[in-house]
Amino acid sequence: MKTLRKVLAVASVGALMIGAVACGNKPANNAANAANNAQNAAVEANQAATNAAAEANKEATEANKAAAEANQAKEDAANAQNAANAAEAEATNAAN
Repeated sequence: MKTLRKVLAVASVGALMIGAVACGNKPANNAANAANNAQNAAVEANQAATNAAAEANKEATEANKAAAEANQAKEDAANAQNAANAAEAEATNAAN
């Protein structure tokens, strides 16, 4: 009987230790998973920021191109007006 009690005591202590070890790892695993999830979220946030910056740069480049084209159109219009004025002056001189 004494031997049976000792065996049961050792077995129950062993079962309790296994349970404690198993439960003790869960918070560590949860913390590791949370850290990995946070790192993945940070990577995704950085990628989103990079994509947003690239899109903003693309739109700024297109806006600058449109502004340059508008300036060129103004310059072309001014040149056409100058040519028209010169032609009118020549026509006036020729008429006199």
